[in-house]
Amino acid sequence: MRNADLARHLDLFLVAAVGSVIGNRVFLVITGYPQVGNGTLHISHAIWGALMMAIAIIISVTYLTPGMRTVVALLGGVGFGFFVDELGKFITRDVNYFFKPTFSLIYIIFLAMFFAFRAIERKTFGPNEGVLNALEALKSATVGRLDETGRRHALDLLRTTDPDGGIAARVAALLDEVAVLPPHEPSGPERARARYFEWTTHRSFTVTVITVFLIRAAASLVVSALLVFDHGGIRGFSEWMIAVSVVISTALTVVGVAALPFSRERAYRWFDWGLLVSLLITQIFVFEQEQLVGTISLAVILLYWVLLRSAIRAEQARPD
Repeated sequence: MRNADLARHLDLFLVAAVGSVIGNRVFLVITGYPQVGNGTLHISHAIWGALMMAIAIIISVTYLTPGMRTVVALLGGVGFGFFVDELGKFITRDVNYFFKPTFSLIYIIFLAMFFAFRAIERKTFGPNEGVLNALEALKSATVGRLDETGRRHALDLLRTTDPDGGIAARVAALLDEVAVLPPHEPSGPERARARYFEWTTHRSFTVTVITVFLIRAAASLVVSALLVFDHGGIRGFSEWMIAVSVVISTALTVVGVAALPFSRERAYRWFDWGLLVSLLITQIFVFEQEQLVGTISLAVILLYWVLLRSAIRAEQARPD
């Protein structure tokens, strides 16, 4: 039985894990790989990762408030990233953190998780899941955190999944009757969303989005070409992975650009796939080749991804 908001939480977990791996490596390079401990003891950052994952598990089995899932996804993702970053130590006899194939193995782990998460997300919600997610909305209402948008989404899922039985009807009736958050002064995100809706009605919106994503794709191609052809040709697994993944990411972006004039939500999904390919594949190997370039490009991609995911959620919440 899945949560209707699972896509956002799984994406947050995965991006937090990737970001923590690369961010941790950047920190270690800048600080000269400091040792936490003494001549006998060494406190590995895998321990901190395990601690964060333990705290996330404790939170998940202790608290009922639906909003805690975001905390669990973020903290668990960062903790997993800290843990998996030490993979080289766990698979080598000499406990070698700098074991060369480590980045490739981490990449395979993240890629497998990405496809597993997408498989979980694609499955159609069933009647029981519709009822349980409606009950989750009632939990939010109980603690005064359900707004009209949340109620509408829960009722839409109930109608879409069409569950049988008296429980579903009673839950739907309760959702219709329950008090939601009263209209209030729009918050910063709500004002930003309203401005976004207004902007989408202007002709400049499509032109700007296409330009911004094509510039990112072109910059990614140029930077990657400089990295992989600096010796006169592609050499080694990492350079091949950079070259192939950049081509795939660019192709996905171009498809999104072609789809944008017809469907924003469909175009956003293509852009999302393109950014995730860059984030989960390209960036890992770029960082292995050139850490400064990898750090800067990671920050840019994460900014694009956060803005894009916000736009996707805005489209899903757009009033009918």
